[in-house]
Amino acid sequence: MRNIRLVCIGRIKERYLQEGIAEYEKRLHPYCKLEIIELKDEGIEKEAKRLEKYLSPATFILDANGKELDSIEFSNFIKRQEGGELTFIIGSAQGVDGGLKSRSQLISLSKMTFTHEMCRLFLIEQLYRSFQILANRPYHK
Repeated sequence: MRNIRLVCIGRIKERYLQEGIAEYEKRLHPYCKLEIIELKDEGIEKEAKRLEKYLSPATFILDANGKELDSIEFSNFIKRQEGGELTFIIGSAQGVDGGLKSRSQLISLSKMTFTHEMCRLFLIEQLYRSFQILANRPYHK
């Protein structure tokens, strides 16, 4: 079973987002072990120091300028990340430190701008969709 870690700056305040995230966490349970780590929103420089320990070749930072993947490409991307743990970093409203971004792979959910709270829900839904695609389940259609 794959381990997936989401490292997020800030907490989810909106109840509807909390409920959506909880639903997809539940749905992901058979496919992966999902760990969500919430770090305090305390400015890009301090956040960078705390995020640094999560950097590895299997760490991906969500960024508007990152590589865009459609759902099929994202599921293939997940499939290719063999072994170990996948880590996704979602920064605060101010983003993620440029130094960290230069040392990581960047992916984008869209060219559109979303709140970092919504990005968490969208990413978790896309992870679930990916596992459904890989299992040839009808959810994707």
